[in-house]
Order: sequence, then structure tokens, then C-alpha cells
Amino acid sequence: MILVRDMLDIKFEYVNSAGTNDFKSAFRDAFSNVGKEDCLLKMTVFSNADSKDNYFENLNFIKEQVHNAFKNKTIEVSYVAQKTLNTAVAIELVFASDECEVSYKTFQDISYVTIGDGQEKVLFISGILGDISQSISMQSNAVFQTMEAILCIEDMPISSIVRQWNYIPDITKLENSFQHYQEFNDARAMFYNKINWDKGYPAATGIGTKNAPLLVDVIAMQGHKNEIALVNTKQIDAHIYSDDVLLGAKDQSLENRATPKFERAKLIIESSGASVFVSGTAAIIGEESLALDNAGKQTDVTIDHIQNLVEKGQFNSTEISLKPSYELVRAYIKNRDDFDAIRQVCERRLPGVPIVYVEGDVCREELLVEIEAFVKI
Repeated sequence: MILVRDMLDIKFEYVNSAGTNDFKSAFRDAFSNVGKEDCLLKMTVFSNADSKDNYFENLNFIKEQVHNAFKNKTIEVSYVAQKTLNTAVAIELVFASDECEVSYKTFQDISYVTIGDGQEKVLFISGILGDISQSISMQSNAVFQTMEAILCIEDMPISSIVRQWNYIPDITKLENSFQHYQEFNDARAMFYNKINWDKGYPAATGIGTKNAPLLVDVIAMQGHKNEIALVNTKQIDAHIYSDDVLLGAKDQSLENRATPKFERAKLIIESSGASVFVSGTAAIIGEESLALDNAGKQTDVTIDHIQNLVEKGQFNSTEISLKPSYELVRAYIKNRDDFDAIRQVCERRLPGVPIVYVEGDVCREELLVEIEAFVKI
């Protein structure tokens, strides 16, 4: 089973259901495979939502099932409205070992978990939702306010965030001249500008969802040995993109449209070892999209980028050559018709690696696939 013995001894595992298209039955089937006696920290559920009402119906059902199974623990729950392409429902799990100092906490209606205490701590915040009736800008600002409040309670600075997942409704949609992704980037920039990021921005994924509010998940850390922002020399860092690749109007409080504030990958070094959080990665060379209309080729280029970043992590963490262990890979696929082509490349390039495939819009219309990874090195 998955254990967290140290601050970043994290492993991810999926339980799936392939037997039915009915969400509740599929979720019960998958959830029945979760070890209830183990120290579950968080779970992320991937399944499509037919409507906004259906999203909240499913989310409430998930929370009810989790509460009934773990009555004395406020398990973190995120429901990502993305259709899984190789199963009916996929559930991503993170557990901790019995030896860990785990605290289950809540802030308003948000569950969060800490491992460790004081100056040596890992913080997981999952399931921070915006108000679906509001604009993406308003949802983003509210989500960041909640995030900041929890970090303040835990006496952790904003710059302690090392990994962030941003699930953005209809990510490329233009609404009243504002692009949803750009609205989010503007709000994130204003939030991040409150502090100096000496060790680089977090690793991050920004990906599209349907029939759901804005959803953000976070991992923050303090007390680890070091962290290093990894650079892929074949790509321009997203946070220094030119204005040419940004779309939509800007927030009135900003002088220019904000660039996406994330690093290509983040190396985390501890006394027990090192790990790499690889951000959502796509077939971009420099700042331009590549291999248009060819999902297989885009996948090859994307995995090249990921492996480049992992090699940079190895170089910066040890003089000994170690074989990296891919603990988690998610592939976000724009068009389900490209699933087979993308899966074939992933299985050829990453043999034996557990991969969850979901349908989700990527941040540029021409990009057909985005892949992220968590790698132990």
C-alpha cells in the first residue's frame, strides 16, 4: 500500500472501476478496493459530470461515502470533472504510514492534512472550489484567499507551495473578451506577487474541466533540505513567455497580461532522497506549439521534455546515476479519438508505469495532449 514515511516519501496509486457507466455504482466499485484500515490522506476522483447540478450531486455522494468509511478522519476529497478514457471512474490515493505524525484539519468547509509539525511539515490542501456562478477571475481570487488563510494558520509562507493543480472550467473559452486561462493566470500572479520566490515558482498543471467550478489542489512543504527549479533548455520558462502567446483581455489592475507562474519542474531534496514534480508538459518548443494535428508526435515530444527534466533533477541531486522511478503519470487528452495513439506512445516510452488517461482541454487549442509526472530519483 502507499506510504508516506518521510516528508516526500509519497506514492500515488489508482483504484478503478470498469464495470458500469453509472457514476454511483462505478464509484462504489472502485472505492471498495480502498484499504479502510490504512491512513488515507487524500483522494482525487476522476469522472465526467453531465451538468453542473450533476457535478455537485456526485461530489456530495463521494463525500458521504468517504465520511461513512472514515468517520473519525476528515479525508481530503477532490472531484475532477474529466472523463477517464480507460475506466469508468479512477480514484487517486495517497496514504501515510502509522509512524507519521498526521493531523486531519478543516478550515470552513475545506479539509486539509499536515504531516509533521513546526518547521518540518508537509501540507496537503485539496478540493478548494470556486463559486460556479461567478467569473473565473472571482473564483480564482476567492480560492487563493482560502489557500492563503490555511497557509497562515499553519504558519507557512505562500512560497512554501511546491506543487499546484489548477482545474479550470472551459480553460480556453473566451467570455466577454476574457480567456478563462488568462483570468486565472492574472489572479495567480497577483496572489504570488505578495512574496519573493527565491527558489522558483511551484510546479503546476493548468487543465480544463467541464460542468464544474474552478478547483485547486496544493502541496506545500517546509524544512526539507533544498528545492531547485528545473529548466528545460528546449522550452522557454512559462513565467517569461512573451505577450504573443497570451490570449484575451487583462485584469484592469495589471499593467500587462500575466504569464503562467510555474516552473517546468521542481526538484525536492531531502536527507532521505530526492523527487521531481514535473509540471503539466506539452509539445512546445521555445514558446511555440509543435506537431499540430499529430497526437502521437506531440506525445513523443512531451515525453522527451519530461525525461529531460528528470535527467536535470538527477544531475542536481546526486553524483551517482540512479534509475528514476515514475510513481505517477497523468495524461490529459483533448480528443478521445487520439487516445489509442497517445497510449501507444506512452506505453512504449514509459513501459510498466501506471498512467491514468483522462479527457481534458489543454491550455492551447492546438495542443492535443498534456502529461505530468511525479518521479523518485
